[in-house]
Amino acid sequence: MRRALPVGFRRELLTWIAQLRSLRLPSFLTPVPASASPTIREELATLRATPAETVRRELEALYPTDVPAPLLRLADGADGLTHLTDLLGRYWDTAMAPYWRSMRNVLEEEILFRGRTLVTEGSDAMLQSLGGRVKWERPDLTLPYQTDINSTLRGTQFYVVPVLFARGMRIFSQGAAGSAISYQARGAAVLDGQVGDSAPPEAEPQQGDRLAILVGRGRAAVMRALVAPTTTTAVAGSVGLAPSTVSQHLTALSAAGMVRRRRAGSRVLYELDREGLALLSHLDCEISH
Repeated sequence: MRRALPVGFRRELLTWIAQLRSLRLPSFLTPVPASASPTIREELATLRATPAETVRRELEALYPTDVPAPLLRLADGADGLTHLTDLLGRYWDTAMAPYWRSMRNVLEEEILFRGRTLVTEGSDAMLQSLGGRVKWERPDLTLPYQTDINSTLRGTQFYVVPVLFARGMRIFSQGAAGSAISYQARGAAVLDGQVGDSAPPEAEPQQGDRLAILVGRGRAAVMRALVAPTTTTAVAGSVGLAPSTVSQHLTALSAAGMVRRRRAGSRVLYELDREGLALLSHLDCEISH
């Protein structure tokens, strides 16, 4: 990837990004997505079309006395935004586009998972499932660990956006269109190389976990992740195993009649069959302590 990026371009972009990391960024740099799955071209077009008055207003609100040097060019209006979006577009085409299909699959599975939680268990459960880093006491949504900007949102529309490369949870946009919080998608570890391609040695099942004792900890975890139809990638992200390992478990469970597969458009979904549900309900009792 380094060879594919011209030295001057790479230096300019990486220097600019490094300078921005320590700054509070205005919301116009990270606009709320216009749809559930916008393309990079659509998002760059939205950024490029930001009105000059919006740019000036947000920069002055964050830095009323002295705009930091890395943001000064953006204050020039259309020329600054055009230069920035050109840089980002070239970087995307060279460094990200070849891997986008895998990254998009992880993000789409994350959206499906959170959407299912929202529909079946409600908004409170969905927000609570984000690791305890967001607190919702109507009408206030608070990120207790967010310290660089106002961390309490009130009386607006909320967007929850999964990302791959930014850890933790942040309020990354506040404006008339609503406020957006970002968090790292569950399957990001697989793309980041933190999950290997081979199965790690399984530890002994915890005493009293009858399902794990019978089928093994890995297959027990996979079965528990299949309470609703889902894909291999989504299961891998939720149980912390490599997709290849999950695929092996699913093949064995399917051969045993515990799991069935079906196609939904371009996706292959797995879910527990009747026998698998019966086994899970009979053996997956509370683990003794």
